[in-house]
Amino acid sequence: MAPQKNTESTLEERAFECAKTLLQKYQNPDLKLEENSNLEDSYTILITLLYTQELETEEQSAIATIIDEMKLLDGNR
Repeated sequence: MAPQKNTESTLEERAFECAKTLLQKYQNPDLKLEENSNLEDSYTILITLLYTQELETEEQSAIATIIDEMKLLDGNR
């Protein structure tokens, strides 16, 4: 039996993957995402895409979820 892969990912990982996926779909030469990008870089890209592209409902929901989690983290600091 193959070992189970950990399906829990950090907020930073999820934000990065979401930003990466959306940038592939909605190409924008002004936005760059590097492999070593931090949470703030991903957040900036997600917010920019949210306000500049006509995203599908699922995509908007994914971004909103990430933003809500970031607000919770900031509130707990």
